[in-house]
Amino acid sequence: MNNRDRVVEILRRLGEADFEGTTELLADDFVQEYPYLPMPGAPDRIEGIDAFIAFVRPGMTAFEPYRYRITEIYETTDPATVIAEYTSHSRLLSTGQPYSNRYIAVFVFAGDGKLRLWREYLDPQVIAAIF
Repeated sequence: MNNRDRVVEILRRLGEADFEGTTELLADDFVQEYPYLPMPGAPDRIEGIDAFIAFVRPGMTAFEPYRYRITEIYETTDPATVIAEYTSHSRLLSTGQPYSNRYIAVFVFAGDGKLRLWREYLDPQVIAAIF
């Protein structure tokens, strides 16, 4: 599996709330960064697999599966780095309100093929509107 395929698989697993399957693809020193905070009080940097799952689990399980749709994947001159554009389409379970957002992310993989860095840009105003 190449890094492009790994991005597709990570988004599929996380979008289906398959947290255990997602963690299999993450490096021990995994970091997720949000240059634009998804919501007030959210961290801009999450270090470690356990901290990442603890952060995403409540949000991901509050919705129907996210069903990420990848619109474009860009391979870079650095084979460890992949950039992806994608969208999410879901519903908030408590209200049935639809939720969709757009993302662009930089994925950096370690030599063993595990994801080391996920820097995700999203529209925090869309999240604020649903809550």
